[in-house]
Amino acid sequence: MTRRSRLLLAALLVGAGAAAFATQTSRRRPVSSRTVTDALLGSAGGAGEGWLTHGRDWSNQRYAPVAEIDHHTVPRLEKLWQHKLRLLPTGSGGRMESTPVVVDHLLIYTDADNSVIAVDTRTGREYWRYHPKLGPMALCCGVVNRGVAIYGDGVYLATTDARVVALDRRDGSVKWEVKAADPAKGYSFTMAPLAADGKIIVGASGGEFGIRGFVDAYDPGTGKRIWRFWTVPSPEEGGWYGRWSQTTPDGERLPRNIAQEKRDSARYVDAWSRGGASVWATPAYDPELGVLIVGTGNPSGVEGVLPPGDNLYSTSLIAIDIATGRMKWYYQMVPHNLWDYDASSPPVLFDVVAGDSTVPAVGQAGKTGWVYFLDRRTGKPIRRSDAFVPQKNVFPTPTRAGTLASPGDRGGNNWPPLAYSRATGLLYVLGSHVPMLFVLDPAQKEGEAFTNTVFKTIPGQETFGTVTAIDVNTGKIRWQRKTPRHLRYSGALATEGGLVFFGDAEGWLNALDAETGATLWRQQVDDAYLGPPITFLVDGHQRIAVTTERGLTVFGLPKKPLR
Repeated sequence: MTRRSRLLLAALLVGAGAAAFATQTSRRRPVSSRTVTDALLGSAGGAGEGWLTHGRDWSNQRYAPVAEIDHHTVPRLEKLWQHKLRLLPTGSGGRMESTPVVVDHLLIYTDADNSVIAVDTRTGREYWRYHPKLGPMALCCGVVNRGVAIYGDGVYLATTDARVVALDRRDGSVKWEVKAADPAKGYSFTMAPLAADGKIIVGASGGEFGIRGFVDAYDPGTGKRIWRFWTVPSPEEGGWYGRWSQTTPDGERLPRNIAQEKRDSARYVDAWSRGGASVWATPAYDPELGVLIVGTGNPSGVEGVLPPGDNLYSTSLIAIDIATGRMKWYYQMVPHNLWDYDASSPPVLFDVVAGDSTVPAVGQAGKTGWVYFLDRRTGKPIRRSDAFVPQKNVFPTPTRAGTLASPGDRGGNNWPPLAYSRATGLLYVLGSHVPMLFVLDPAQKEGEAFTNTVFKTIPGQETFGTVTAIDVNTGKIRWQRKTPRHLRYSGALATEGGLVFFGDAEGWLNALDAETGATLWRQQVDDAYLGPPITFLVDGHQRIAVTTERGLTVFGLPKKPLR
């Protein structure tokens, strides 16, 4: 049985018995009624504008130009308040993946069950809560939700049963909802939507179940779909076979029998229609170029085998014209991806030095253990980083006994978002070292071109996490810290105060020196995984917030005593 078949059999089926959606409103008037415009979102890099979108701004840099909390003050950081969920999320397995958004004095976050909660940034007082009624759905990796988008006076949610819901930011009431795809066919949404160019952008998950991935743009006022871009091209669109690549773009040889794949291609002539290429993460947006840059996941197998060809546009970065939904360029990091090496963390935009010029670039950290740097105007590669986790047989050939490989499908960078500091020029990446065995399924027949394969963990094998600072102008590692456990969750935050914050697998929130990686502060928030941390201002004072399975915790500096 293949890895994908195992996922299918082990799919988490959530029935319609989930609590029906309800909007609960406090008696107090919400504190935020300002209209969120493209101009406001475009200026989100300013110090006073909260945290307006998933990556703080359209670049996904997760860098905040605020510095009240710095090397000198961070040791005094303390918990100011908590907002606790009334009921713990079901099926989350202790994982919280939501990034809150903040506008004025309103903070909005989601829990694993897709509930949306709005609270006061000063006190944590809850203003409203929306709980959707989730229908039956097949999920590979648990019930999760990574947050919302805000635009106009609306809050936009993409649900795990493949709906897009618009809420009124003032009271959480439903303005509209649309069914984007059929969850019975394996479609779902886990990403936080993106608001840009007068559109709400979402991308489909479900590549483990034979869906055909897509990116949608919706009208924020009506819910009407403006365009759809399919992440797997049809034969009329050029097909998904690609160049029949024997190597990756960087020259690593792939264990493929191209001749046999071509001979057998007639058996899989319709496989593109369920070819996978999920969109797990919120895209980046370059308003000057007018393009979204989207990362895609693994291709889908058919009856346990990976169909022939490069399987476009899986495991790729894709630039999409936001006005029309047409592709500008693509770059496939891993053709014919047997190893589940998704591009599952958000792409990040910044400028880099290349030769004698400065180039607008996009960076994406892969499960392969490298960060890929491309020219975001053309998709041409600029450089690839040093490996941020140990590597061995990155693209292994499966064997009956199993081929030892690292990173494996649980290593490298999974979905945790990166952070880029404009002050240091460093990109901060969370990684995991999880060596595994790449095993050929016993049901595989001799001489077959397509292998039924699965990664298996190795009992007693050392695993650990890495926090790595990478110079974007060279791709070289400036510093690296190890953590006792993997870092497959949470995310990074960089600030003008010279700090990098991240959460670890044991529930600790950590603050490191952005230049050296030295630990300056840490505090245990929960006993489970933390979401990605954010920072914002409340009455001119800096706050750090992080989600947990139990809710949300906010930190700040203590008030100065009265004299």
